[in-house]
Amino acid sequence: MRKTNHFKAEDHSIYSQKYQLSLIEVFRFELASLFGRLFLSKKPPVISAEYNLLNLGCGESFFEGWVNADFFKARFWKVPKSLWMLDIRYPLRCKSDYWEGIFSEHTVEHLYPTEVHNLFRELFRTLKKGCWLRISVPDLRKYIDYYLGKPVPEKFSRWATGSEAIRTLTQNWGHRSVWDASLLSSFLQKVGFINVREVKFRKGTDTRLLMDKEERKWESLYIEAQKP
Repeated sequence: MRKTNHFKAEDHSIYSQKYQLSLIEVFRFELASLFGRLFLSKKPPVISAEYNLLNLGCGESFFEGWVNADFFKARFWKVPKSLWMLDIRYPLRCKSDYWEGIFSEHTVEHLYPTEVHNLFRELFRTLKKGCWLRISVPDLRKYIDYYLGKPVPEKFSRWATGSEAIRTLTQNWGHRSVWDASLLSSFLQKVGFINVREVKFRKGTDTRLLMDKEERKWESLYIEAQKP
């Protein structure tokens, strides 16, 4: 009998191999980080003369008039003017009390908890006094509710079982940590943020930061925090 090991499964399937990392992929990522930090790391570009807003972990979502920050690009000579290339695991090349608002959507779950703590310290340092940080992550509570058979958004039905959903949350997309409102709030408070609270989709104190993506609403947790 011939042995086959070919799964034609969707990305959310328990059999999906799309996100299984290899040593060579890890090596390439770390090499890109090292090269970028040595030769490409710069201070944030000046985009607006009126305000400094940071879209941290922008991916392909560039906000007009904002500084859009993401990992180093291979074709670094072709990046948009507003892109600030960095590795958020390391200190930010940015002066203190600089940003008037920071937005980050589905980014910190790609870091280990110790790295998140260090990043929050940097965001606290670089945010201006009295200004706000808005963080969005996949909500562990919603995934647990699905596992327990509680009512959840219909999009959770993409997984046949709760176990598959939790495996995807914890092992796909390069995720290295999971968060609920209590844990994320405690991390923000430990570095000095005040008025830390869970908020609703596109609801919050600083209306400029209400940039949440509609397509991520079903699984997301939203937290805002202020620098005293």
